Amino acid sequence: MEIREESLTRLASGGRFDVLILGGGVNGVAVLRELALNGISALLIDSADFCRGATGASSRMAHGGLRYLENREFNLVAESARERNRLLHHAAHFVRPLEVAVPLSTFLRGLPGSILRFLGFNWKGSTFSATGLKIALTLYEYLGREERALPRHKIVLARDKFPHRLAQRYKAVISYFDARIRNPEALVLEMIEEALAAHAGSAAINYAGWRHDGGGAFTITVGDAGLSTTICPKIVVNATGAWVDDVNAALGCSTRYIRPVKGAHLLIRNDVLLERMGSRAFYFDDGTGRMVIAYPLDRTVLLGTTEITVSDPSDNTIAEHEISYLARSISSLFEDIEIGSDDIVFMTTGIRPLQAGGSADANRANRDHRLAEDSISGDVPVLSLIGGKWTTFRAFGEQAADQIFRHLNVTRHVSTAGRDYPGAVGFPRDEMSHGHAKRTLATRYGIPTERAGDLYSRYGAIGERVAAFCAETPDQPLTNLPSFTRNETVWLIKERAAVHLDDLIFRRSQIALEGCCTPLLVQELGQLLGGERGQPLEWVESEIARCLNNPALSFAGLDRGAMEGRRHG
Repeated sequence: MEIREESLTRLASGGRFDVLILGGGVNGVAVLRELALNGISALLIDSADFCRGATGASSRMAHGGLRYLENREFNLVAESARERNRLLHHAAHFVRPLEVAVPLSTFLRGLPGSILRFLGFNWKGSTFSATGLKIALTLYEYLGREERALPRHKIVLARDKFPHRLAQRYKAVISYFDARIRNPEALVLEMIEEALAAHAGSAAINYAGWRHDGGGAFTITVGDAGLSTTICPKIVVNATGAWVDDVNAALGCSTRYIRPVKGAHLLIRNDVLLERMGSRAFYFDDGTGRMVIAYPLDRTVLLGTTEITVSDPSDNTIAEHEISYLARSISSLFEDIEIGSDDIVFMTTGIRPLQAGGSADANRANRDHRLAEDSISGDVPVLSLIGGKWTTFRAFGEQAADQIFRHLNVTRHVSTAGRDYPGAVGFPRDEMSHGHAKRTLATRYGIPTERAGDLYSRYGAIGERVAAFCAETPDQPLTNLPSFTRNETVWLIKERAAVHLDDLIFRRSQIALEGCCTPLLVQELGQLLGGERGQPLEWVESEIARCLNNPALSFAGLDRGAMEGRRHG
């Protein structure tokens, strides 16, 4: 299903939408999915691209929030661990177990500070101790016992069993398990597809504007489609993340719900570091009591995060001191590996929409989510989704949908708690069946087994649809990234609503994250996108220039000659 074209058709048809969802991040899409599966008509719009805000700038992990225990956020940790387990069970095509190694420099020092923070005192400068972490992990695993999907933690005290050349200051390594989300943006897009397939009254449109008339009507405009229409929803959902208060103000509601906290991640391409880390994440203290996470993706190492309270929700800058802080931190982990600017191939930054109030320290701000309700035009409820994190999107969407059901006086008849995501339906879950599925797909469509494996890795079971699409017309590999083909790229443009070049490079694929985005590839993709969208040469050149000048991309560390001929998945 072509998400954008189908949604535009449904909007233009003049159908009624009971719910208007503002914001196309993971939380807004989770609400759309809940409503569609339960027969409620809803229109979701975003002024930019789906997943463009904090959703696309996350740590790409499903985790229970170990550190939140110090803030005594037990309900949040229990909910997060339960939802992490559900993702492991029902989104197995993208969500995999991730071992997290925590190197520790002390057995007891730091424990009193943790206890004081746990008791509510504003105590800084304290690191994890082996004893304190052991206690915390016991509680963490107890809170995550429901639908348990992961092994228990273990502790290593013998230095010859430590990761190779781990810094000398470490005296113990404790390992526990959380999970990695390989392609979170694709999971959001398949939820949109699921919603549209489940209910003909559902629609989701990126790059759409809206205007509230002060009464009950909203004018929706989609400039590039030349579409303008008016709807009168019964309920409005404000899922705009860091922009919640700004959007409420535009609706005539004065709120102060959000505390914007900016977080940045670096993508490091350093083969020695990647090999050294193996398949583990490292969660380590920067020396001041602040924790840093680093873990390997398929070709790069993701490193984060900074946390800076900001006033402007549109602040997408990454300050030089944020970059140098993260580079210094990872350089201190091993004795022989130093990371510099030439190792950085991509950066992400996003504004976490945390709840207003609480501790002045952004690291200790409340991480839980909540719903707030206001009204416009006297009797149209506005539900604001405040806070929230990737791991708990389904539970947050369920909570919001249940409140909508009460307003509409309808009863839920479909639960998503035990429902497989579309890409997990029929996805091979063990090595033997995965190998068989790859061979079968390769034979059916006349493609190499490695290519079939790439499609399963990128799209889960939906990879079969992609293979079928690619086989409809003659196909060929991209000149500058042979693991992708032209038809696969066209599928991403048509089926998954890639309107601009950065949509394609940053959010429809893992190209930038994996450190294989070269200037020549940007030009090739820009020309392909322009051709599929019917855009003039001037538009194509503008898109290419905008991407090449995007500060999030770095070409300094790429051996361009090698990269152009090297195969990446």
